[in-house]
Amino acid sequence: MSKKLVRQLTLARCIPYRPYKVTARQLKEKMEEEGIRVSLRTIQRDLEEMSGMGLFDLTSDERSKPHGWCFERNGLNDFANFMPLSLAVALRSWSEQAPHLIPSSIMTEITPVLDKANQVISDSQSESAQRWVEHVACTVDQAGSSNTRHCSTILDSLWRGRRFRAEVKRVIKEQVMWLRYDQLNPLGVIYQPEGPVLLCTVSELDPKVYGIPFNNLRNIEILTRSISIPPRFNMQKLLKERAYLEGDDTFRFVGRLQTSNRQHVDAMKIPGRNQRLSLCDRQSMLIETDVQDSPEFRRWLGEMSKWVEVVSPAALRKTHQDDSHSLVKEVNIA
Repeated sequence: MSKKLVRQLTLARCIPYRPYKVTARQLKEKMEEEGIRVSLRTIQRDLEEMSGMGLFDLTSDERSKPHGWCFERNGLNDFANFMPLSLAVALRSWSEQAPHLIPSSIMTEITPVLDKANQVISDSQSESAQRWVEHVACTVDQAGSSNTRHCSTILDSLWRGRRFRAEVKRVIKEQVMWLRYDQLNPLGVIYQPEGPVLLCTVSELDPKVYGIPFNNLRNIEILTRSISIPPRFNMQKLLKERAYLEGDDTFRFVGRLQTSNRQHVDAMKIPGRNQRLSLCDRQSMLIETDVQDSPEFRRWLGEMSKWVEVVSPAALRKTHQDDSHSLVKEVNIA
């Protein structure tokens, strides 16, 4: 099959049917998402050729510029006419309960299919379908309190493989601040009961993967720069081990204890993520973990204060240090 034919068939798959339209520039972006990179002029020539052939029932709306392209109702893309009732009900239920799972650009493309699903249910004489639509409701906000448009923009950046700039909510010295990040690199999304969380890196100089709640992002602008996946990034492994930093108020806690007191640490589960125990010298060990300064962490630290000395962060060490019995000394942590 020639490259031109593959390109035109792919192009036809990206075109909606009336009354929905798409411009040549939008089609160029969709083709890039399909892995086909050609110039805007090539897209325009293909559209004109396909329309002139008369085989695709492809038309353009020339009443305004840029021209919008679409298929007529009986065109190539009108596969929804063959939709069974069971699929229509499934699509209707999904569109009402989980639209936040899909980027807005995809939602726009499948809107005609959802319209057709509603029409199939409306035209149906099925009591089961009508009962399901009328008596089944979702009262739980699956996306938490995040704004729908806000969520769609973040999902669009991941879908299109583009970085974005945004303001990120951070807590610094108990003060809430919104800091501007110009190269957020989206890697994945986790849906949790309290709301969706974006997995991303925040800088070329910081390889750590952060989990930032959607609600902690605002003023989002998608960029043209492509995302980059870290060489060792593995979504399934990351989720299983929870090996990401939760929120921007997470810090790395390092404590030191005598090796003879390790049984006390084993008995008390270390809070946080990425916990690590390592030998410091013959008499002592280091405890490391990524935690948030929560009441649970403070309670654990209080219970362990007899055996654990705080090495870092410095502010926490100053708060809990016992000047007369401190075992802390300068430790070079790799």
